[in-house]
Amino acid sequence: MSSFDEISVAYDNSIDWKSRLEREMPFILSCIPSSKRVRILDIACGSGRHSVALALQGFEVVGIDHSQTMIQIARNHAIEMGVSPTFIVADMTQIRENTSRRYDLVICLGNSFALLENVYVLEAVLRDIFDLLEERGSLVLQVLNFEEIHWTGFRTFPTKTGKLSNGEDITFARLFEHTNYPTSSTLVMSAFRTVDRAWTSEVSTQKVLNLNFDLMRNVLGEAGFKKVEFYSDYMRNPFDRKYSRNMIIHAAK
Repeated sequence: MSSFDEISVAYDNSIDWKSRLEREMPFILSCIPSSKRVRILDIACGSGRHSVALALQGFEVVGIDHSQTMIQIARNHAIEMGVSPTFIVADMTQIRENTSRRYDLVICLGNSFALLENVYVLEAVLRDIFDLLEERGSLVLQVLNFEEIHWTGFRTFPTKTGKLSNGEDITFARLFEHTNYPTSSTLVMSAFRTVDRAWTSEVSTQKVLNLNFDLMRNVLGEAGFKKVEFYSDYMRNPFDRKYSRNMIIHAAK
């Protein structure tokens, strides 16, 4: 495992997955149409926590992620939990090449959708998702609302602490550099750990599209979604363009 992969795994392990799934799963389950056999596609599935949780509910699940390391972790987690979702190593721009089945629900969480190259690629992926959905199928997205982020001047996330595979602590610091306002920002993440009793740091950067209410409403409509609902959280509280940092989107075909 590369140093980057090891740090990514440590970051994933720093997430309180029990609390997160308890918060998010009721919303996701409420978006599934009632049918005898349900197929779900988890795009940018990461370590597969949502995929496995949905498979435990008896659904047929396919998870896609570009990271071979994360997909292997997802497969191991599924084995531990006694379920068998299908996991595929692929970028979210390649879903049409990697699955031809129809799905009742597609999910893409963790602001992963904002990591696409530009709005044109985002539009293309949404059209692919629309075509892969069953007639009564729907899409659940969670992305950051950059209208609020720019309005409030938000830049710096709280620090997080995780553990490496050898048990050593690692601390993560993340911030936004609003380098290409209002189109995109750069997410800068620093990982601090001790190597041979000396502190060291590794820095990675990631371009993040500045998604907002108007943009998402327009591209989802252009993709063909007929009913699009925006919420501020998984409790379905109303969305406020200037004060809601999260956009929880439920788009029905």
